[in-house]
Amino acid sequence: MGAVLHTLNLRLGPADLGWIINHAHDRVIFSDADLLALLAKCAPDKLACVELYLACGEDGVQGAWTCPSELPSNKMQDFDAFLDTGDLGFVWPDIPETSTHALCYTSGTTGNPKGVAYSQRSTYLHTLASSGVDQLGISGSHVILPFVPMFHVLSWGVPFVSLMLGNQVVFTGRFMDPGTLVSGFIDWSVDFSTGVPTVWQGVRAQIEKHGVEAAKKSMCLQTLTCGGSAPPVEMMLWYYENLSVDFIQGWGMTETNPLGSVGKRCIKLKDRHKTMSELNGNISKAGIPLPGVQVRIADPDNLDTEMLRGQAGELLVRGPWITGEYFHTNAADKFHKGWLITGDVAKIDDEGAIIISDRSKDVIKSGGEWISSIDLENHISSMSEIAMAAVVAMPHPKWDERPIAVVVLTADAPAGAMSGLVEKVRDHCSKAFAKFQLPDDVLVWDAIPLTGTGKLDKKLIRQRLQESGYNIPSVSAPQSKL
Repeated sequence: MGAVLHTLNLRLGPADLGWIINHAHDRVIFSDADLLALLAKCAPDKLACVELYLACGEDGVQGAWTCPSELPSNKMQDFDAFLDTGDLGFVWPDIPETSTHALCYTSGTTGNPKGVAYSQRSTYLHTLASSGVDQLGISGSHVILPFVPMFHVLSWGVPFVSLMLGNQVVFTGRFMDPGTLVSGFIDWSVDFSTGVPTVWQGVRAQIEKHGVEAAKKSMCLQTLTCGGSAPPVEMMLWYYENLSVDFIQGWGMTETNPLGSVGKRCIKLKDRHKTMSELNGNISKAGIPLPGVQVRIADPDNLDTEMLRGQAGELLVRGPWITGEYFHTNAADKFHKGWLITGDVAKIDDEGAIIISDRSKDVIKSGGEWISSIDLENHISSMSEIAMAAVVAMPHPKWDERPIAVVVLTADAPAGAMSGLVEKVRDHCSKAFAKFQLPDDVLVWDAIPLTGTGKLDKKLIRQRLQESGYNIPSVSAPQSKL
């Protein structure tokens, strides 16, 4: 129709939400009845650009909504009533493929959110590439429940694959709890779903609570796609071993529209001859770049210099659906000679797969040695009594920085789980990490803060620790790097 689809992140606060609406100069906003109150919290001057609000009634009932007093009633209209004003004889315009199709904003963890615009052409090419058998592998015969919201990089592009292939799609609406999600899988015979690691951890706990065998008999689920942050390998293996559900790990960003690479269990001829342990290793990686995506691992101190195969460095990407600039924002430091600087520390293995070590802003440098917070998080999360883990760097007078872990215990963790937890975590990690890489402390929180796109909000974690005056206990600091 020639308009630009801008998906608003309802998990952002009113300040960021209003800033984004104003920066994008949104003219028409569609809102479910239960979300009008969130819009009403935005500053009026930030909403001045909006010419029309279209309210979708509660449970799809026409007129079942109330206009908040903070929003201009003269600009409000019912969605169904608006549709009735359409002209069946309308002649659709011929839209150039280079015109803007959609607009998404980053979650703003480092300053104001930045907008990324996608063209009609880039989204079309991304849809073609991501629907391949060795990528998402979606079929027109599948029933899909895309639990990733549209504001999270257009639901990872899955809705456009579904529109292209014509498969059935199921939405949970405003009901976001694991119980509703599992019920949706069962009631609608869902084959394929998408979500971030915390979602699948919650679904696992729900299934374990009500019985694995019962879930296995009643579900048709075949594939779960996971992104946003690296999923724990232990969790992916649990789904495969208990429910015969396979995982796809996807890597991407708002800037990559979003898929850049996919990690699947079996993607090459040689994979047919690998052991199960080796195949499990494939899904632990960010995976093989999508056709059309070019990847470089550059020296962080000189982006013109490439690192050797197997060496970690700054991940740079470019391709037909990867942005080359931000929407009405000068951020030249995020690009280098046509390449997007992803901010990820990564390496390319002998299989040509991307392995993400960390975010460059989250990697921990202790005594001149690098420690991957992501690797530690995945290993700690595999402990039976830990539901979620975040590892951040804290200042240390001798080693510059040391890792500490913030964890959330599982709902069924034994009463004595917190006793000696530091020693338990360090002992668990010592089987896979050098002594200097082990966390110096383990803090138990009721919840770990997440960004608007479901990622660990390490900026806020560090801020809370600093505000609380937290210091690493000297008794737990390693005395040597041996």
